[in-house]
Amino acid sequence: MSNPSPKVPEGEASTSVCRPKSSMASTSRRQRRERRFRRYLSAGRLVRAQALLQRHPGLDVDAGQPPPLHRACARHNAPALCLLLRLGADPAHQDRHGDTALHAAARQGPDAYTDFFLPLLSRCPSAMGIKNKDGETPGQILGWGPPWDSADEEEEDETSREREWRQKLQGELEDEWQEVMGRFADDASQEAQEPESFAAWSDRLAREHAQKRQRQQHGAGGACRPPQAEGSSHSWRQQEEEQRLFRERARAKEEELRESRARREQEASSDPGLEPRAGPRAEPPRGAARGSLWRFGDVPWPCPGGGDPEAMAAALVARGPPLEEQGALRRYLRVQQVRWHPDRFLQRFRSQIETWELGRVMGAVTALSQALNRHAEALK
Repeated sequence: MSNPSPKVPEGEASTSVCRPKSSMASTSRRQRRERRFRRYLSAGRLVRAQALLQRHPGLDVDAGQPPPLHRACARHNAPALCLLLRLGADPAHQDRHGDTALHAAARQGPDAYTDFFLPLLSRCPSAMGIKNKDGETPGQILGWGPPWDSADEEEEDETSREREWRQKLQGELEDEWQEVMGRFADDASQEAQEPESFAAWSDRLAREHAQKRQRQQHGAGGACRPPQAEGSSHSWRQQEEEQRLFRERARAKEEELRESRARREQEASSDPGLEPRAGPRAEPPRGAARGSLWRFGDVPWPCPGGGDPEAMAAALVARGPPLEEQGALRRYLRVQQVRWHPDRFLQRFRSQIETWELGRVMGAVTALSQALNRHAEALK
């Protein structure tokens, strides 16, 4: 006679059967809530999206293809981007193509630099070194090409040069980021360092230009000094006249800035009941006095008032050594590439530029850097 099989209690049987189903149901509910969260962001219902995440804190804000940060950059949705960063979205999260949110912001052009690229870069600087499946970094999409080292290294393998440049750029970005964080952490040292004024910058450029022209004349006039005596004296007089005009323009610009600053202070003092306008200009950056910030036209461009980036790059090349001296011209272009590099320019002059003009200024600086890269590439 066979033994009867033991009976399983009803509660244990139902628990063992329903456990996988409940797990699948919870996963399905979480995915539906994440899809609802993305629909709220796309429709601009940011309050609903934030309330949904507060009720269900376990939702993944980076889920979806494309991820929400990529979608906000592609649609120029700055409020959604700020909300996602505040909710803990990861700027280094990659989509199916290997792109991060910095890749998506870099593809939107100079107009998206201030509202999208800079917030993502400040939140996650290490994302600048992440490559997508095509081997591109966000800096390469923006066109921040590396300055070439020297004419002797042109024979080296292209792959090794590119690797060296990326390592150098990554190290420079990390060093500059540490310097920026150090200045914010140490207010006393920041206040002790005064930024270079426009007059000092223009005088330094004039001195460098005069020294360069003098070296060129000494180098070219050794072999045929007697036939070119009259021409050299004429070029020297022309150089002195150019320096005098340059200093006069710098003094006139400085005087114009002082008058504009005094006029704004007088208008503010004559109307004491006027409230300061709310917005990006309501509070100047630390270390700069109110009324002393630059606008687009106040930036010391290679051409007065800025203008076409190709024209500014051509003006810089024209001030350098002649085309026959390839080595000196390459060295001169390397100096200009470093000086007008967007990261170096932003780290050096950001505290002196009006916040509402920063996007326009950085767009022109980026275009000028790309034009200088093209000139340097043409010399190979």
